[in-house]
Amino acid sequence: MTSSISAGQIIQLMANNINRLGRVDHVISFIEALGLKQITLVGHSEGSFVAARVAIVRPDLVSKLILLTANSVSPAFGDDRDEAWVQACRQTYDYSGTMPSEEEYIAAWQESCRAYGQDVEDAKREAYRQAAARGQWEIWQCLTEEDTNLHLYLVLQQKYIFPYFDRLRVQTLIIWSKNDPTVTADQGLKLC
Repeated sequence: MTSSISAGQIIQLMANNINRLGRVDHVISFIEALGLKQITLVGHSEGSFVAARVAIVRPDLVSKLILLTANSVSPAFGDDRDEAWVQACRQTYDYSGTMPSEEEYIAAWQESCRAYGQDVEDAKREAYRQAAARGQWEIWQCLTEEDTNLHLYLVLQQKYIFPYFDRLRVQTLIIWSKNDPTVTADQGLKLC
């Protein structure tokens, strides 16, 4: 199943794309709209940037922070490991070609993942179908350099996360995966 989405639809979807810092404001507005205070905020992968930044700029809203495979808040090493990370991300998140078929997507996931079961496969298939219906592949292909340049990603971390990370006064739990070159265990350990 590949998506069939028009150029006009892609433009409309891209107009609705919110960059990383915009997501921070979006989450804050959502929490405020619900009238919540002192919540436990969970961020996974790139969502960890958003969760950490919310906790930094609005500590009145967050009492606990959970960061899962949070490379988006991990400091750079300043050596060859950073370039290895960039290359692993480029390979993993390469949307330059055509969208894989559902079977290709599932086969690649099964090859790279040890957690396997029919329930997980069913969820992965449903996620694939929803992404295809939304034109997600085409959206990824049209993202701005701000959203795709991994060196700029590090600049955002250096500007909006690292100078403030040691000031976090919320309880923080860091949970990390292993055997993933885009979120190495060394990066997780550097956060401790």
